[in-house]
Amino acid sequence: MLDVTVVIPARSAPDPVRRILAALPHDVAVVVVDDGSPTPLPDALAPQPNLTILRHECSQGPAAARNSGAAAAATTWLLFLDADVEPRADTLARLLEFATERDVAAVAPRVVSRPGPGLASWFESSCALDQGPHPANVGQGQAVSYVPSACLLIRTNVFRDVHGFSEDMHVGEDVDLVWRLADHGRIRYEPSVVVTHEPRPRILDALDRRRYYGTSAASLSLRHPGKVRHADVSVWSFIPWAVAVGVSPPLGCAMAVATVFAAPRGLPTLDPRHARQLAATGHVIAAAGLGRWLIRPLLPATVALALAVPPLRRRLALAALAGVAEVAWRSHQQMTTGSRRERTDHVAGTVVASLLDDVAYSVGVWQGALNHKTIDPLLLTVRDLPGRS
Repeated sequence: MLDVTVVIPARSAPDPVRRILAALPHDVAVVVVDDGSPTPLPDALAPQPNLTILRHECSQGPAAARNSGAAAAATTWLLFLDADVEPRADTLARLLEFATERDVAAVAPRVVSRPGPGLASWFESSCALDQGPHPANVGQGQAVSYVPSACLLIRTNVFRDVHGFSEDMHVGEDVDLVWRLADHGRIRYEPSVVVTHEPRPRILDALDRRRYYGTSAASLSLRHPGKVRHADVSVWSFIPWAVAVGVSPPLGCAMAVATVFAAPRGLPTLDPRHARQLAATGHVIAAAGLGRWLIRPLLPATVALALAVPPLRRRLALAALAGVAEVAWRSHQQMTTGSRRERTDHVAGTVVASLLDDVAYSVGVWQGALNHKTIDPLLLTVRDLPGRS
């Protein structure tokens, strides 16, 4: 732990910073960066060994604050901790256990919302920062595409090689950093290590934060073209789905069935039965993903199209329902304990919270797309196009 510097960006948050300092080992170096607090944090925090407090007289944003703290570090590792995150006593030691392999550039724990009363706490229990219960390597196109910088352990030399956080980004800067880090080493998501995140006091505040997160999609798509896509399907699944929604459900289903029976020709090295099973499973997964795409981020366009073209309303609703069903199924799979009534309530709550999140996030994506004059984050990726490898 003597080879780690903890960097805490903060603004007008002395009490949360004190809680973090109390939870950290006393011998670890800590740099608190006061990002333009009206009441300077150096005046509000008691001096202690190994604590350095830097101050920006004017707020420069979280990315700049983290970079300033990292620049003052002389250790092999950096642990970024947001002021509204509360680590446990063993958080740092546990993260370092997963950082022993030389190819590991960063390690992130699971970030969950702290339980509390009210609608905001209920909504935030499906925390936007929570990447789920399964460990994974992180990267674009992986099951876990990014991890938040709310709590993130990074090799200092790799952080400096990628020039740190992009200071012109005030939202989505952690996604941008993680995608750039992925070219310099392995990023591990370890949900066995858990930290808690302070929920927002009102549900409107929480929803507005989700909208704000959505605005980052456009700026990220300009930095990482083609990587900010909310659906990724094979053309052999997309065409039948599009025909079913836009022309005729029976015709689209017939086309899907035809591709299933033709699958052995496209997968000659597999047993024919296995090839057909893979094709059928692919259609089901694609239908769920495309249904989610109609809701997140296309919801404004989906609603407008349904209002403008009445014959499409039922088909669009059914297609979107496949995306909702996928959320419900995933929630059901994660709820392995409790009575049947408790599991049903859990699934229903998750679906409602997910839909609210989708609405707020989609508004933000469209807002960012309009501001940056790009439609890239609204598009989907279609694979296996003829003539393309």
